[in-house]
Amino acid sequence: MADPTNPFDPANFMKMMEDMPFKDMMQKMPQMAPSDMMGLQQRNMEAMQAASQAAAEGYRDLFTKQVEVFQTMMTEAQTQASATMDPQARQEMMAKAYEQATAHMGELATAAQSANAKAARIVMDRMQASVEELKKMGGQ
Repeated sequence: MADPTNPFDPANFMKMMEDMPFKDMMQKMPQMAPSDMMGLQQRNMEAMQAASQAAAEGYRDLFTKQVEVFQTMMTEAQTQASATMDPQARQEMMAKAYEQATAHMGELATAAQSANAKAARIVMDRMQASVEELKKMGGQ
C-alpha cells in the first residue's frame, strides 16, 4: 500500500511521473542527432585531455626546476661552508642564498601560474566552442 507521507515510495513516484507533462516538454526541445552529440562529447573529452596534458607538462617542468634549485643551493652551501667559517663571509653567503632562493621561487610560481593558465584556456575555449555547437544543433 502506498504511503502518502513517504516521497520515496515507488507508487507515489510513479503517480508524480504520470502527472509530469513530458510530452509537451519534448515537443519544445530541439532535435539533435545522436552522432552530433557523440561528436560534441568526443571534442569535449579531447579538450579535457589536452588541458590535463598541458598542466602535467607544466608541473613536470616545475618539479624539474625545484630539483635543480635544491641541488644548486646545496652544492653552493657546501662549497662556501667548507671554504670559510668567517662570520662575515657566512652572513654574505646566507644573504646570497636567500636572494637566489627568492628569485628561483618567483620563477617557479610563474611557471605554475603559466601551466594553470594554459590548461584553463584550453577548457574555456572548448566550453565556448561547445556552446556554439549546441546552438547550431538546436537550430538557433
